[in-house]
Amino acid sequence: MSTSNTDFVKQFSYAHLDTRLKRISDHMSHSLRAMYRDMGIDTEPNWFLVLRMVEEQPQVSVMEIAARLRFTHQSVITMTNKMVAKGYLERQKDDIDKRKTIFRLTSKAEEKLPLFNKISEVGKEVMYELLNRDTELMKHLEILENNLEKGSFGERIAQQLNNEQS
Repeated sequence: MSTSNTDFVKQFSYAHLDTRLKRISDHMSHSLRAMYRDMGIDTEPNWFLVLRMVEEQPQVSVMEIAARLRFTHQSVITMTNKMVAKGYLERQKDDIDKRKTIFRLTSKAEEKLPLFNKISEVGKEVMYELLNRDTELMKHLEILENNLEKGSFGERIAQQLNNEQS
């Protein structure tokens, strides 16, 4: 078999899991964007989470969104700026702390949320199908995320390399 047809990343097994996860994420995001475009929906795949958060907690702040999604503050600012520009969110300053930016849904967002909820619901079912109804992946992702909070992948590699040199 030609080596040009083999999946180079898979050869490294767990060592480059980050690359495989990114590849899967990129593929899923790309296909969702294409589906949204075909349906005439002018959003990004990860906007749904922010819309649901603002729906559940009107006047939620950038910092609260970042903390709950575990995204960087800057990535939430970038995302919410796009959502404001597309007419899904309204931004305002908090009445008490003027440094704090808070959000609420626009009528456009409220109108589209039932469709976004349906897409999410069907997406969950499709994901179960893609995983052959095996839910173990979520348990493993939970373990991975919890352990990474205790020490990053890079820190752990560096520590082991230092231990080997000692």
